[in-house]
Parts: sequence; C-alpha cells; structure tokens
Amino acid sequence: MDPLIISGILIFLLPLIMFPIILLLGKINANYRKYAGPMATSAIFISFLLSYYLYINGKNIVFEGQWFYNFTWGIYVDPLSISMSLMVSGVSFLIHMFAIGYMGKDPNKHVYFAETTLFTGGMLGVVLSSNMVMFFLFWELVGLCSYLLIGFWWFKPNAASAAKKAFIVTRVGDVLLILGLAVLYWQFIKFGDPLSVTTIINNAHYVDKVQLAIAGALILGGAAGKSAQFPLHVWIPDAMEGPTTVSALIHAATMVTAGIYLVARIFPVYIFALPWAGYLVLYIGAFTAFLAGTMGIVMNDIKRILAYSTISQLGYMLAALGLGIVATENTISISIYHLIVHAFLKALLFLSAGAILYSLLDIRDIRKMGGLWKKMPITITAMFIGSLTLVGFPPTAGYFSKDEIISLSYFLSQNNPGIYYAWLLLLIGAFLTTVYTFRMFFTVALGSPRSYAAEHAKDPPWVMIVPLVILSILSLIYGIFQEDFYSYLGEVSFTVPIYVEMLPFILVLLGIYIAWLFYGSRRFSAESFAKRSGILYSLVRAKYYLDYIYTNIIADRVVVYLAYAFSLFDRYIVDGFVNAIGRAFNYTADITKRLQTGIVQNYATLVIIGLILFLIIGKIMGVI
Repeated sequence: MDPLIISGILIFLLPLIMFPIILLLGKINANYRKYAGPMATSAIFISFLLSYYLYINGKNIVFEGQWFYNFTWGIYVDPLSISMSLMVSGVSFLIHMFAIGYMGKDPNKHVYFAETTLFTGGMLGVVLSSNMVMFFLFWELVGLCSYLLIGFWWFKPNAASAAKKAFIVTRVGDVLLILGLAVLYWQFIKFGDPLSVTTIINNAHYVDKVQLAIAGALILGGAAGKSAQFPLHVWIPDAMEGPTTVSALIHAATMVTAGIYLVARIFPVYIFALPWAGYLVLYIGAFTAFLAGTMGIVMNDIKRILAYSTISQLGYMLAALGLGIVATENTISISIYHLIVHAFLKALLFLSAGAILYSLLDIRDIRKMGGLWKKMPITITAMFIGSLTLVGFPPTAGYFSKDEIISLSYFLSQNNPGIYYAWLLLLIGAFLTTVYTFRMFFTVALGSPRSYAAEHAKDPPWVMIVPLVILSILSLIYGIFQEDFYSYLGEVSFTVPIYVEMLPFILVLLGIYIAWLFYGSRRFSAESFAKRSGILYSLVRAKYYLDYIYTNIIADRVVVYLAYAFSLFDRYIVDGFVNAIGRAFNYTADITKRLQTGIVQNYATLVIIGLILFLIIGKIMGVI
C-alpha cells in the first residue's frame, strides 16, 4: 500500500489504538498511570507529524475500499482535511502537554488520557473520512467521548448532569443529520457509492435543488448541535463542569469544530441547493454570533464567559460559509482560517483559565480573583494576548480572520441586500465580544486580590507554561500566513472602503474603553447599570429562558406526556392485541383439552358418533 495512504490511516488510527493500551496499563498497575500523559501526548504528536508529512507531499489522496453493500471506507485527503488534521493534532498535542501537569494529581488520570486520545482520534477520523457513513460513526464517537469527559468527575452532580445534557442536545442534532444523510443517499444512489465524499462533491450539480435544500437544512441541524449554534447551543455553558483541559479540547481542537467542517466538507450541496438553504446557514451563524455575545457580558464564571465566546466565534465561521453559499463563492478558506485562529486563541484562553484554576484551587468566579497579573505574570500575559486575538486587535491573527468575515459580509451586501442584516449582526457581535472579553480580563488581572487564593496565586509548572508560550506566539504571528493559507485552500478577492475596514477596529477600541470604565478603573458601577437595565438584564441573565423552555416546558410538559401516552398505547393497544391473541388460544386450549380424558371408551364413543354424523351428512348430500 502507498506510504501516503498508510500515513493517512495512521493519523486517526494511532490515537484510537492508544486508548485501550493506556487504559489497560493503568488498570493493571497503578504505577504505570504516571506514563499515561506522556504516552497520549506522544501518540498525538506522531499524528501531527504524519499530517505534516501529507501536507508537504502536496497531493490529494482518495483511498476507498469496499465496506458493505454500496458503501466504502477510506480516507479523503485534500487541503481542507489536511488543514483540519494539522490543527486538531497540533492543538490537541499542546493541550495534552498542559494536561500532564493539570491532571497530574488525579488518581484516574489514565482514564482521562485514554479518553482524550480516543476523543482526538475520533475527531481526526471525522476530518479524514472518505464516506459520510464512516464520517457519522466517528462523529458519534466524538459525541460519546464528550459525554465521558464532560462527566469525568462524575461524583459531582453538576458534572454528571452537564454530561447528560450535552449528550441529549447533540443527539437532537444527530437525528436531523441522519435524516439529511438519508435524503442525500436517495438522491445520489444512482451515482454508485451514494455517500462517498467524492460522489457528493462531483455530482451535486446533477441533483434536484429542492432535495439538496432539504438535505442541507437537516444536516445543518446536526452541525448546529455539534458546533453549538442557535437553538442547540445550550449544552456548551454547562459542559464547563468537566476538567478545564477538556473544555480546551472541546472548544479548540475537537467537537465544536466538527459541525463547521461538516458544512464545509459538503459545501457543493448548499451551493447547488435552493437559495433559502444558504440564507439559513448565514443567518443562523450571524444570529448566534450576536446572541452569544449578549450572554457573555453577564456571566461571572470565567469558563462560561469563554464558552459563550466560543459559541459566538463559531457563529462567525458558519456565517462565513453562508456568505459563500448565498453569493456562490468559495469562502471555505475564510471560514477555516478563522477556525484555526480561534483554535489557537481559545486553547490559549482556556489553558490560561486552567492555570488560574490550578493555582486558585478551582475558584471560577472572576469576582473572587483580581490582581493576578502581578501574581501570575506569564499566565496573565498569555491571557492578555489571547484576549487581544479574540477581539481582533491588530496585528494579532484575530484581526486578519474575524475582521475579514465582517468586511466580506459588507462587500457582498452591496449586491445582495439580503446579506445586510447579517453584516450588522456580525458587527455588533464584534463589539460585544470586546466588552465581555475585557470585562473578564480587567476583573481577573487588575486591582487587588479579592480572595485568599488570589493573594497566594503563582504561575504553574513549566510543563503547563510551554503550551501557553507556543499558543501565544501562534496567536500573535499567524496573521502573516493569511494569504498563503488562502492560496492553499482557495482564495476570495474583494476590497471594501477603508472606513468599513476600520469600523470593527473602532468598535474594538470602544468596547475596551467601556470595559475599562466599568471594570478597569471602576469609574462606573456595573451593578447599578445592571439594575437600571431592568427586565433586559434579567432576560439575558436567564439566558433568554431557553433552558427553562427546553426543560420545564418541552421536556417536562410535552416529552414526558407524549412518552406516557406512547407507553399507554404500547401497553394497552400493541401489547393488548398481542396478549388478546394469546388469551384466545389459551381459552381455546382450555376447552379442547377437556376432550382429552385418557379413557379409551370415551374415544371409541366419539369415533362412533363422528362416523354416524359422517354417514348422515353423506346421505343427505347424496354422496353415499
């Protein structure tokens, strides 16, 4: 077999193989558990090297082997999958290195590292799969691992509940995804291997536009579940109950990027579908970016603030794809570039938060921090760089990625007014991102310590510092690779007036200034402002009552009663019919068994009576 094909398979296979090895070694001997972190980190680093080997080779690779019926298995290697594979393995490697220190004292660290390698392997399988059936199996593996890792500290009720919530909400999206894949199957069955990535990409323009739009909308539901888009975003904030390194893994390298990749992978389906499918992608992304920004402003849990920033930035990525679909342009490069930049900065921010929690004994309320820049200079400097990158402050990489999406939306809106409101939502989202990001940073870094733990905080060990330094450098310099990345993945050229290009930066400056007034200098009281906001603050603080609607209305008052009604139907109609048949046979048997007396004279009498009746009937009918 071609070494390139073997390398492509080993990229996801190696982490999967390490899962049982690490788990069993830790079970056999507790002394081996200290090797779990280095083993997992080494395996993922090898996957990164193999991904880089495929990148420098520069060839597109399609390997498909017969699997079952009319489905194949294999790998699909192109610039999109290689870009994702490098990001997943590279960022996951840094997070695993950090986790060696962060999870070092956990007695079940071998279970943790076994599950994170499985998680990473599943995500690598998603991005390299050549068939959507194989893709879906890895997609579900990613969902399973997220459940296991969010609930890793299962003895905490909040963690167990958050894991179930994440699993259930993403299952809603997965049901929609299965239905969408079923529509694609029946539309592409005439082309041979109906769910092959090659088949879908090469033949989408031959398929009915209505069917493609239906399939695209259903598949978007699956993407919304994994990538936390409205209205299936509600699991993300609760998922913060897992270890912070899990949060970094979910938000930066795995899980939430899977939905964005899915839409990008089958991009031609949306391009050749009816226009409304493209607008659906665009406005779900744009609205999510705006909505999550409003909720991030009122959170006090440092990890939940970062969680809402992830939801918002995923909205930008999805909106970028939607812009290309609506305008029939290949905007995959713009979306994936922001995805990769976001992976760097979000891993940096979550690991910085993890270092703070490691030092502050898991205190997560930013109001109990303060003055940490003096206490943890390396960690907070890294957080500062991540914050600047997140808001798109030049010359960080975020300036070259997020602002590009906003400028593109304005450019395309000039010829398509239907895009104009998406531009406004994305623009406002940029302002909100700045406010909640620097609200967090100023509260955490400046002022005086507001707790005993904050007073005695210090930077973590070097094994946790090194990933922060590497991610800080990448967040600062990755912008210089923008043009090369676009050339590699597919370039979109456009220009906008300088005032439009500068508008997001002006809003960033305004957002930093407002955050400084309320949380840096504390010239104004945020609490007083919140009280004057009245119902608006209450609405945002309650997360627009979506959790209440899903739990107290849909689950408790709709799903529960429907389940009860179906159970009654099953018990009294389905089971009743089956049981009635059984009772009828039992009743008949009870009657007929009485004829079986075991007395020969009775049997002889019945034979004689039967013979007489036979003769009488025969005589009457003229047979005898």
